[in-house]
Amino acid sequence: MLDLNDVKRIFNRTIEEYDTVDVLVNNAGMLSITPLIDLSIEEWENIFRVNVTAPLYLTQLVAPIMKKKGKGVIINISSVAGAHAHHGTASYVSSKHALAGLSKSMAWELGPEIRVNAILPGAIMTAMLESVGGENAVSHLIEGSPLKRVGTSQEIATAALFLASDDSTFVTGQLLRVDGGIDI
Repeated sequence: MLDLNDVKRIFNRTIEEYDTVDVLVNNAGMLSITPLIDLSIEEWENIFRVNVTAPLYLTQLVAPIMKKKGKGVIINISSVAGAHAHHGTASYVSSKHALAGLSKSMAWELGPEIRVNAILPGAIMTAMLESVGGENAVSHLIEGSPLKRVGTSQEIATAALFLASDDSTFVTGQLLRVDGGIDI
């Protein structure tokens, strides 16, 4: 179970070392593949705690600093899976949908000083992807992509760098799909 006290300690250490925060990337994510009827409330709450509550909490910690400075950027990593349902993914899909909505609300409430956007990755070669079905699952995702490949973490980082940079000063409240054209 994610302990928000640990999150606060990490935040405090960061501020002690760097004195400020310019960009926050909420990138923690947890996937569960449990059929809805078997999904425990504890598992549901833990997925939401990691995927939605932790980004909200970190945003609440950094927003006053960014507001006082007069600028800042928050990037939430959601998922294209938040827009589509699949068997056994109710908690993940719901939490990523919630994070996308939270990102839009954050943009309204934290602007004009803070820009908030979300990146919605598709199939990205990570340990999480490898854990959900091995080669068969990856092959299926590749077949469903116009680019016929999965993405890389570098491609997500590049999108985040764009959103964090001054090249995107008129971009806020957006859900940027970085998914190779896949329609999950």
